Amino acid sequence: MYWMRSGWVGTLLLMAGLLLFVRPAVAADEAGSLQVRADEQVVQCTAELGTQSKAIAMALKDGIDAATTWHIQVARVREYWLNDGIADITVIRRVEPDLLSRSWQLVDDASGISQRVYNLDDAVRFLSRLELFPVLDRSLLDSTMPYRMTVKVEVHHGEIKAAWWSSIWHPAQAIMQQDFKLQ
Repeated sequence: MYWMRSGWVGTLLLMAGLLLFVRPAVAADEAGSLQVRADEQVVQCTAELGTQSKAIAMALKDGIDAATTWHIQVARVREYWLNDGIADITVIRRVEPDLLSRSWQLVDDASGISQRVYNLDDAVRFLSRLELFPVLDRSLLDSTMPYRMTVKVEVHHGEIKAAWWSSIWHPAQAIMQQDFKLQ
């Protein structure tokens, strides 16, 4: 009972408890970059994480599984009402390290395609970048209306939903937005 009355121990316990419920987030200027490109048939995006890629590299180098969940939304911007949602896509990518062979297994959950690489930079790039990702058919959009693409990225370290702490320890997040019009 004495340890509960001492001030510094109680403060440490309180801080440890609060850390379990803190959601690490990325500041807006460190979130990354988003570019939207519309060609003749498809609207594509290129999104890249900012400072989170260093944390991903450290985890993979230490043999810890890492994953990113990319939530891509496209909405028609309306001035006096809620934006009108058009597309909502989720892409999950995982990397499983193998320290014995010094390789990394890249897994795209949507397609089930996997690939083994022997370069850490390739594994980090796979998790931290979507390059020319096809989001939606251009024919679904009106060329006179403004649109907003929002990309929310969650970075998971360790196996997703496998540990007891995964329900209280939330992943780091980055949110990127860009407004665009068809030309």
